[in-house]
Amino acid sequence: MFSLTRTFGAVLAALALATAGAETRAQSAGTAEAASAATAAQPSARPAHWAEPISLEGVPNLHRITPTLYRSEQPSALGMKNLEKLGIRSVINLRYFNNDKKEAKGTSLRTERVKILTWNVDDRHVIDVMRMIRDPANGPYLIHCQHGADRTGLMSAMYRMLEQGWTAEEAVAELKHGGYGYHSMWTNILKYVRTADVEKLRAAIAAP
Repeated sequence: MFSLTRTFGAVLAALALATAGAETRAQSAGTAEAASAATAAQPSARPAHWAEPISLEGVPNLHRITPTLYRSEQPSALGMKNLEKLGIRSVINLRYFNNDKKEAKGTSLRTERVKILTWNVDDRHVIDVMRMIRDPANGPYLIHCQHGADRTGLMSAMYRMLEQGWTAEEAVAELKHGGYGYHSMWTNILKYVRTADVEKLRAAIAAP
């Protein structure tokens, strides 16, 4: 009887050790999986060739694309003054229903406008904007729309392709993942960038 009891106790002890070992392994696996997921969720370093974020009061979502071209949301009146101090000479507004006359009042900034509806972008809009920013006499330039994300993102992408030789997918990657706030509902913007006839646009921009 004593032997059976001892044997039974040994079996229970072995089962307890096995269960504890299984739980420990499961916890370790769960911890490793969580750590792996956390690592995967961390954003990779921002590519150095993407537009550089700049903090400037009154100019949300401001980024430097090149030393002569910047992008942002709608600047406020204070923002326009600060842009002037930054060295910007011309502001190109891509909004259809709003201009910058009130915000730019009291500055020496040149204000240009290319009226674009987010859902209806075509070649003539791109040609007009690219012709403007090709003129060094009036730069540096800022291009903006309401959010600095979609219409501005499209023009920035087309600049990358037309002036810097980027591929469509390289330009789309920056547009979508550059932290500018691209709204995924505007699939027409991605379609335009991916299907644009770059050589045709370059010829049109260069035409007198």
